[in-house]
Amino acid sequence: MKLIYVLSFSDFLEYQLYFSSKSEVQQKNRKKSRNVVPLIYAILIILVLFLNQYLIATTFTIIAIAWYLFHPLYAKHRYKKHFEKHIKENYKNRINKEVTLNFDNESDSLSATDSGTKTVINASEFDKLIELKGHFFLRLKSEVALVIPKHAIIDKDAFKKVFSDLNINYVNEINWEWK
Repeated sequence: MKLIYVLSFSDFLEYQLYFSSKSEVQQKNRKKSRNVVPLIYAILIILVLFLNQYLIATTFTIIAIAWYLFHPLYAKHRYKKHFEKHIKENYKNRINKEVTLNFDNESDSLSATDSGTKTVINASEFDKLIELKGHFFLRLKSEVALVIPKHAIIDKDAFKKVFSDLNINYVNEINWEWK
């Protein structure tokens, strides 16, 4: 099976957002940033209550609650902007460049060509095939993934069968969305 496609900015963004959402470190950082600000305000509230400044304490309480409630929306936007800048800096030479993937069933390998670079990956290096609404990510054991837009695949069932025949784990994340 041979696929020829062009990776766009949005393809790289989807890749970054998906793997960020699955990262334990990123999840911990988001929880920490959500909880630290209200905690600081809680300390300030206690201090101003000792000074009998009830209006300031009420204001700090409202700010702390608002931060806690609206932080997920803020973080979603902030992380997305961060990854957009990251892609513009680090992937600028790979955006809108043609990629060719050729699956060789006889040798159980995949050859990938993009921007003058050719790589051959043995099937033993495949970790899992992740399916999202608009993409497949072929995750390797080295924690790197190949981004494959679904629009580049004519027969998606045959595509998935290539990997199921190799006993590669399939992960259905069709309902995943960036939060």
